[in-house]
Amino acid sequence: MARRYTTELVSLYNQALDAVEQRDKFDLGAAPVLTGYVSVKVPTGRIFMFGNATDHPLLGNTLISTSDLVWLDHDVKIARTVSRFYRIEAKADFPKGSLVAAGYLWGRVLGDEELQCMLRENADRFRKLMN
Repeated sequence: MARRYTTELVSLYNQALDAVEQRDKFDLGAAPVLTGYVSVKVPTGRIFMFGNATDHPLLGNTLISTSDLVWLDHDVKIARTVSRFYRIEAKADFPKGSLVAAGYLWGRVLGDEELQCMLRENADRFRKLMN
């Protein structure tokens, strides 16, 4: 069965992809920090990160589940969700495939290769939906 996405999510996802392509124009040093983070796929098929946020502009310092994860680069320690960039530090040590929860959300922990493959597929899908 094909997934259906709201026009708003398609637009936000594509704006986030554009931001990734132009990330040198953003003050990434001002982005909130996410520590003890883990990337998860929730039952709806969407990908989020769970972790401890520091200096989040809306939530302050607390355990969060991010908005949809769009891009993540462990080498530069930056992630992009549909709503903002995060500086990422200290990945949590959960086994791939284990179930974790943050607030009311729970998801299956993704391995790095699986995550990157899914993020590329999502980027391609959302770019096509924009056209």
